[in-house]
Amino acid sequence: MRFKSNVAVNFTISSIFKTISGMAISLIAIKVIGPEKLGLWQAALIIKPYIGFTQLGLTQGLGRQLPFYLGKNDQKKVKKYAASAQYVTILYTIFFLILAIFLSVFVASNAEEQLIYLTAGVFISTMFVDDFLSSTYRSSKSFADLSRVYIISSLFAFLLSPLIFYLEFSGYLIMLLIHSLASTILLVVYRPIRTKSKFFKKIYIENIKIGFPMLSLNYLRSLPDTYPKIFIVFFISTTALGLTAPANAALTAFSVLPAALAKYIMPTMTFDYAKSNDKIVIWNKIKKISYYLSIFGLAGLLSLIFIPYIIENYFPKYEEAVFITIIAVIIGFFRMYALIFQVFNTLKRYNEQFKVSVSRNLLYILIPGFLFYAAPKEKGLSYIFIGVLIAEFISTGITFYYVHKVTHDEK
Repeated sequence: MRFKSNVAVNFTISSIFKTISGMAISLIAIKVIGPEKLGLWQAALIIKPYIGFTQLGLTQGLGRQLPFYLGKNDQKKVKKYAASAQYVTILYTIFFLILAIFLSVFVASNAEEQLIYLTAGVFISTMFVDDFLSSTYRSSKSFADLSRVYIISSLFAFLLSPLIFYLEFSGYLIMLLIHSLASTILLVVYRPIRTKSKFFKKIYIENIKIGFPMLSLNYLRSLPDTYPKIFIVFFISTTALGLTAPANAALTAFSVLPAALAKYIMPTMTFDYAKSNDKIVIWNKIKKISYYLSIFGLAGLLSLIFIPYIIENYFPKYEEAVFITIIAVIIGFFRMYALIFQVFNTLKRYNEQFKVSVSRNLLYILIPGFLFYAAPKEKGLSYIFIGVLIAEFISTGITFYYVHKVTHDEK
């Protein structure tokens, strides 16, 4: 028990360090690069969440099935699931790397566009490998290894950061490209399940049957996060999207602890549920997690006092972003609780999960859309963020209601 406790603490610390290092790199980029360039990069990445849908829930199903069968001590099934998922992941990775190279060579009109296409393509290609490998880290030893990967990867990112100062936007893209490849290589080196790639049709279909509903509903819930960016790109400008960089940094700051907790606590929750078959165990964990998130979030809200001074004095290119960054901090507070959404996957309560996801989509379209339409033209960006805040507040309440419902009913 003591070893597991130490692993949990070390993993949480390394995850936080990884996220903070990523934030630090982002702040350096914001300091050096103007919003017009960062807007181009953010616009290129809007498609990233949608591309992941092409896997049909492969890694989502794996993330649920591996801890479940580990809890049942069925090592044969664990190996088959991993081998089959690895085979398919390699095919996806090769395809999107080839596509990225094609776009860079035949579609891009200049060197900068070529670099954007290539970096975005590598980001997406390595995303498949990272998601697959991350879903295989499930034992205490593997989480200890993953902690090492996070620390090494974060330190390497700092070593690459001078590229931003010397080459500005191009240096930022080169740094992201190299770091993305290096991080994926580290995950491969420290992978916990070493098996040959082999396609098992029956296992693959089983995995998709489990994973596709999870993917669909997870995507349905998370897609609204891209809606504000789409509104901004199509109805304002990519420069306005670049102005949201400090706001995005604030949202990332509030995702530090939830991201760390989600990677460790949610798989262990599935493992414990497989052993006990008691839903109240899940609810008790959710209450404990929510308590610590609230303390962390309230401490984070103190940053509201300093944001105007920090942006105006250290990031003058983004002076117009002070108000939306303040709003983003409050949005980030409510988004922390999104990790409890995974309870629906653990219990396979897809009906309730669908209701929560649809409601969030409607809220994110209707409220920011209405406020943007009603706003004066020069205030459009601010009104979109106010709408997102209202939508996130309501969505968080709906999520808690249904999580309580599925952990207390008789189904």
